[in-house]
Amino acid sequence: MEKPLLEAFPGPDNGGGPCAVKAEALREDDEMRVVCSMLSHQSPVIRGRQRRRRRTASGQECSPFPSPVGMAWQHRQISNASDLAGSEYISSSDIVELPGSAVPLEIQPPRSAAAAATHGMVYGAVNFIVCVPTLVSYAAIVFRLKAFEQDMPSLTKLFFLSSAIHQLIFTAMSSMSFAVGQIQDVGLIFLSEIATSVYIRSTQDHGYGRTEALATVLVACGMATTLTGVVVWLVGRLGLSGYVQLLPLPVVGGYLGYIGYFCLAAGASLGTGLDVEGFGTWGQFLVPDAELLTKLVLTIVFAYLLYYIAYRVENVAALPAVLVATPILFFVVLLVCGIPLDTAREHGWVPYPDSDPTFGLQCFKMYNGFQGIDWRAVMHELPTMVGLFCVVSFGSVLDIAAIQTEQPTPLDFDGELRMIGVANAVSGMFGGFTGSYIFSQTIFSQKQGVTSILNGLFVGIGELLLFFIPLDVLQFFPGFYIGGVMAFFGYDIMLDWLVHARSKVSRPEYALLWLTFFSVVFLGVIPGCVAGVAASAATFIVVYSWTPLVDVRLGCSSTAMRSFDERAALQNGLQKSIGIIELRGYLFFGAALQVGDNLLRDIKSLGLQWVVLDFTHVADIDSTSSRALAKLASVLRTDSVRLAVAAAEAKAQVQRLLRENGALPSEAELESGTALVCNSVDEGLAWCERGALRSACIPRPGESPASMILPMPDDVEAAELTIRMDPSPPQGMSKLTLLLREFVSPPPGTSPSKDEAAFVEDTRMLEQLAARLELRRFSAGTRLFEYGMVSDEIMVLIEGTIIGEPGAPGSSPHAITTSASQERAIGFGLGTFEPGALLGEVDYYLGRPRSYTATAGPGGCQVAILTRAVVQALESEHPGLALLAQRVALRSVCLLADSTTGLFMK
Repeated sequence: MEKPLLEAFPGPDNGGGPCAVKAEALREDDEMRVVCSMLSHQSPVIRGRQRRRRRTASGQECSPFPSPVGMAWQHRQISNASDLAGSEYISSSDIVELPGSAVPLEIQPPRSAAAAATHGMVYGAVNFIVCVPTLVSYAAIVFRLKAFEQDMPSLTKLFFLSSAIHQLIFTAMSSMSFAVGQIQDVGLIFLSEIATSVYIRSTQDHGYGRTEALATVLVACGMATTLTGVVVWLVGRLGLSGYVQLLPLPVVGGYLGYIGYFCLAAGASLGTGLDVEGFGTWGQFLVPDAELLTKLVLTIVFAYLLYYIAYRVENVAALPAVLVATPILFFVVLLVCGIPLDTAREHGWVPYPDSDPTFGLQCFKMYNGFQGIDWRAVMHELPTMVGLFCVVSFGSVLDIAAIQTEQPTPLDFDGELRMIGVANAVSGMFGGFTGSYIFSQTIFSQKQGVTSILNGLFVGIGELLLFFIPLDVLQFFPGFYIGGVMAFFGYDIMLDWLVHARSKVSRPEYALLWLTFFSVVFLGVIPGCVAGVAASAATFIVVYSWTPLVDVRLGCSSTAMRSFDERAALQNGLQKSIGIIELRGYLFFGAALQVGDNLLRDIKSLGLQWVVLDFTHVADIDSTSSRALAKLASVLRTDSVRLAVAAAEAKAQVQRLLRENGALPSEAELESGTALVCNSVDEGLAWCERGALRSACIPRPGESPASMILPMPDDVEAAELTIRMDPSPPQGMSKLTLLLREFVSPPPGTSPSKDEAAFVEDTRMLEQLAARLELRRFSAGTRLFEYGMVSDEIMVLIEGTIIGEPGAPGSSPHAITTSASQERAIGFGLGTFEPGALLGEVDYYLGRPRSYTATAGPGGCQVAILTRAVVQALESEHPGLALLAQRVALRSVCLLADSTTGLFMK
């Protein structure tokens, strides 16, 4: 986070959409090539026309104050060139509109080196004018105790020195020549906490004198800044910038909202001279004191004036002019009214000047030669220093992210963090304070077309001069002036984080944000932030506990390819008894109810007899959820529900907890075949399908001419599968004929007597067709065909199994998880083929190369092969047999297309 004052400055390179275009070259065909720099959100103005108070998509006003998170505020869009023409920076002749585009593109000639340097110095002066009163107010926030008042001129000079160090290092090391780096407001509260706590503990608890206590305070602040710099550098060096953002956003938002309140209270205190901290202290302003109320009113009016200029006034010089003119006007009013300066000082309107102002190296006399340092008080602040590192690093990462959105080339986050770490470490060694990028001023400088490092040098050298000159600058700033600046900061920050943040977070997060804010107000910074983190963790547990971690899937089938009768039996009813319980995420104690009683109730209500417990998408599990699953497995075992556990062995931790808590099937169950532990859902589904087929007494392929039929409409209430025995096959019918016979049996629901003659004729012709098929046996692991080969054969699996693999051999594991569209696209050739299944019929009739690879499974296999040459001969010599072969393939594909072939495909 950083100062907002320059956020409203318009300039020739601002924009709310694609703009700031430069001509790069001309093609030979005279077409213009332009490069468009996307100056996106958080742009305060558009081409010299002041952007009004921005609104969110819902129409709510939102502040342009640059926050370290949530930078993507809505902004006004340019609709045509007339929006830009006539501004003080460009004319309509400077604008080019591309055909088909509503966004005007400006082509700007490059500046000369001298012009760029002058341009950089001008805006460096503007940045410097804004920084001075801000740093004075920051110093008053950190050293807010009355005990620091007499040393405030020297302490303020340390702030000038620290910001100068930050700025010069940023100018030298940043990848952006226009970078502005200063002391930030993000760490002010922690620094103020350190300064106040150390001073009170040293003087009241440890009996140190004022001089020693002040030296201890400065050592503690410098040490905190140095350590923060070192740790931030390490974060960048180790590439851990992403982990810095793990701090919950509501906690950060609540803390930043407290910064706003703290600045608002500090503004009221600086403007009136009263101590304002807790909510109860605001009652001091209710007394009928005309002078007090006048100071308060002037502070509020000046804060509103700054707010109005920042959001409403278009002129780039307005804000610096007001900042310079206000103190001058105040002293002119005193002169005109005949009020002596001493009288104004006596009544607290302006501070007394330091009779012997310290400057330069003299300021380091406050360190007392490092004598009498209360190291116990310093060490007591180590937890606060940790909090300081967290908020500074978090804010820095998000500032970099915000600046990145305005850059045409990517920034090195870790490299920028290393630079910020160096700046803080060096600043801390010189008794400085934490700082980072000032987002608003950095982007402001970029949008003004600043390319010279003189911008940053002017700011840094100017601050160094303020440190070295023997002049107390505080005597020129009235109390309401500094108070108004701080009140403006505070109001804008609170508006950003406590009001406008509502549109960027969920309701629970917004409640946590306010909870953190009040916790910090009433408990203190560290305890309040800890309370916010604890509340965020508790909220996560509650919300995640109610997040669905279990999904019951019905009607799914494995990729196993079976005989016609088996596939028809599964499709016509048996699949309803098979379900997949898909578990996902982290199964912790909060999810125990979901995976326990609730899941058991769902299984019973659905009447499932075969269940696949899928752990594929489970990240981890704890012992509580493991015991809940063990109870589930025990109840399913008692109810004779068969259980297949899939992918539980993929993660050692999950497997160990499931085994130790009894959630995995026992060895006896595995040996008896009543349970299964497998590697994939597909394998588990195939096991359930085989078991369901056997339990329903569906004969194995080739063992019987039985065919499956569904109940006729008259007996729908029975809703049970029935087995119809077709006419007995002739003696000596081959197994191949029996397998093919399933594909031409009478349709389900047809009376056998009506089609018996035709069925017998089909059987006779099938024997003739089977005689023309070539029988081959393949040993285990032998490839029957490979992906991409010519599809000149259709195969019927008679014995054994075949493994289908999509793509080239070895291109994917056997655990198939392809989508439905992928499944269909590659010809249904996936998974395991079992006896009675056809291979390659889709590729054959589409005339395309093989879309998968087929390999003989364990134990080898025997297939019958129908070649293209045989089919062509049949078409010319025995058209009836050729038609019968097409009928077999057609019924296979039709049943397949109507089934849930492939995992989760409907």
